[in-house]
Amino acid sequence: MMAKEELKPVLLKLIEEGRLKEAAELALETLWAPLLRLTEENARAISGLRASIQGLKSRSEENLRAISELRGSIQDLKSRSEEGLKAISELRASIHDLKSRSEENLKAISELRMAVAELRASLRAEADVRRGSIARLEGLITQVRLISGLRAWCDTYGLGLEEVPAEPYRVDAVIVGKRLIALVEVAKTGEEADIRQLLEGARIYERMRGEKPNALVLYIYAERPPASLIEEARKHGIIVDNSPKRIARILAKLDEEFLVNEPHGGSRELTELIDKIVREIEQEMSREALSRGARS
Repeated sequence: MMAKEELKPVLLKLIEEGRLKEAAELALETLWAPLLRLTEENARAISGLRASIQGLKSRSEENLRAISELRGSIQDLKSRSEEGLKAISELRASIHDLKSRSEENLKAISELRMAVAELRASLRAEADVRRGSIARLEGLITQVRLISGLRAWCDTYGLGLEEVPAEPYRVDAVIVGKRLIALVEVAKTGEEADIRQLLEGARIYERMRGEKPNALVLYIYAERPPASLIEEARKHGIIVDNSPKRIARILAKLDEEFLVNEPHGGSRELTELIDKIVREIEQEMSREALSRGARS
């Protein structure tokens, strides 16, 4: 192929010789052929680009379909999650309802126990009436009611109460916890004879059951325990109170203390521990009363 610099003198010579057709053909061959080849190459490149664009378009459509399907899957998963949350919420409601029913059943059972105990007392009372033992009858009914009330509060604080026969144990009940073994004597006003009876009952219980009681309770149902009785009882580490709720609360805290460190220093150490617990409970009850007053 002739270069452009060489073409000009050749064309001029052909024109001077009057060979115009040859000059035109040579010019076209030299100048236009590269342009035609470039055009053809561009056309091929454009065709390839169109094919690439078409492929890209197809891939884009596939990606859009995939995205649409993914959105559908996400929506389905979201719906399932909402259904799962709804099911969990319904399950929680069912559990709460079951818990409420269980509490009602426990309350009914507790009331039934009290009714049975009162019925038993009534039957004993009928026998006592026939024997003319009215005073003993009244005391027996009162004792059963007091023990039933104390049992209900013991249940509340996670303690168990067992009635025991006066003979041979010389006491009315035993309250047990994780480490606690407390003997209970019920009396109207309380006397020093009741204190001696409790101490004797502790020795009998240890001998008969092989376990030493670690707390003694004189549960009196008079309005206020005599100060002299309380002082005499403190010498032996005996709890004297007329509130079944307070007795159960004191024994529950005493049980917790025994789990950490049960005193082995005799009645004095036990008395100090009981005094500490009583002060704590009195403070707690004062705060509770203030809180109830503030709410009302």
